[in-house]
Amino acid sequence: MSKEIISKLDELDNGLKKLSTERKVVLPHHKTFELVDELREIVENIKNEVDANE
Repeated sequence: MSKEIISKLDELDNGLKKLSTERKVVLPHHKTFELVDELREIVENIKNEVDANE
C-alpha cells in the first residue's frame, strides 16, 4: 500500500476516534457534520487512488 493511502487511512482513523466513545470532548453538531464530510472525502480519495492503481 502506498504511503499516501496509509496517511489518509490514519487521518480517517483519527477522525473516527473523535466520533467514538474514546473521545475526550463531545463535538458540537456543526463540527460533527463537518468532520463526517471530511472523512467521507478522504474515503472517496482512497477509493479513487485504489481504482487508479488497478
